[in-house]
Amino acid sequence: METNDISACERLVMKAIWDTPEEMALQEIMDKVNEENGKSWKPQTVSTFLARLVRKGFLSSYRKGRYSYYQPVVSKEDFWKATMNENAHFFAQNDMAEMAFRLCKDMLSKNDVKELKKKLDEI
Repeated sequence: METNDISACERLVMKAIWDTPEEMALQEIMDKVNEENGKSWKPQTVSTFLARLVRKGFLSSYRKGRYSYYQPVVSKEDFWKATMNENAHFFAQNDMAEMAFRLCKDMLSKNDVKELKKKLDEI
């Protein structure tokens, strides 16, 4: 899976779907994306993103009555891992330890690093 295959807008739609345990129809997806991201997208806009995501294999859809419902084909966890692997490959020549070090050094607070150490000790 290439995570660059989907646009930033399509990622917002996917996140709304991933973060909701039940299946959703267009109106529900549109409402959630708009509310969470300060957007004012219309049904046609969201419908276009949904159709693209289905075509790219990130979502599946089925009809129930007059509505189409959408379900993720790619899990949030799989997308997360693929994104991290692509970034590690691009920025750190596949060195995950270097990638983690850079994140800790450049982006995490001391408290975040402390919490990360605890989590690393668990694995």
